[in-house]
Amino acid sequence: MSAIGLDSILANQGSVDATTSAASSSAMGKDTFLKLLVTQLQYQDPLNPVENTEFTAQLAQFTQLETLTDMGESLDQMSYLQGSINNIQTLSFLGKQVSAQGNTLNYTGSDVGIDFTLDESAADVVVNIYTEEGTRVRSMELGQAAAGNVTLSWDGTDGNGEAVASGRYTFTIEAIDYNGQPVNTKSYTMGEVTGVRYEDGITYLIIGDKEVTISDVDKISG
Repeated sequence: MSAIGLDSILANQGSVDATTSAASSSAMGKDTFLKLLVTQLQYQDPLNPVENTEFTAQLAQFTQLETLTDMGESLDQMSYLQGSINNIQTLSFLGKQVSAQGNTLNYTGSDVGIDFTLDESAADVVVNIYTEEGTRVRSMELGQAAAGNVTLSWDGTDGNGEAVASGRYTFTIEAIDYNGQPVNTKSYTMGEVTGVRYEDGITYLIIGDKEVTISDVDKISG
């Protein structure tokens, strides 16, 4: 009778332990590996035991698997810790004056300000407002506009004059010059950070009726 190896146990696991069926088709955990190793020792032929070199190699495999498992758990814990630290540090933005890129509007029932810049004078400017799902609710025709900062107000109504629901909206700018060519634009917001919101691993700074991500901030003061 020859020694029963790990491969044989995995191939005939129905007679040894039915709980190891998932291990043969997915990543083997350290507990399963150790159980198989002990089972191998129990079922080996005493007249033909596992060679020392083979057994040592299997122990080395178990040690490596255990190390990788522990390392993965440690990395997960470090990731959670880093996320908590980042969230705490974000609170330092409260009360600061910031300037940030962004096109998110937080409509709460009051008029919302929309700010953007034009690289050059435009013959026609249109501001489109969308729901978070991407449905356009309003197009605002501004007509001509000089180069530089442009500010306008949205009263929270759609194209039919109906009030929209409170929530987050986005806007885009369409601008063309007097030759019919597109004009470069940049939406932004400036003001005091009054709140912080966390969602799906992303941190948002609340600035009045707007929200921006930290990566959008290009200037902090105060």
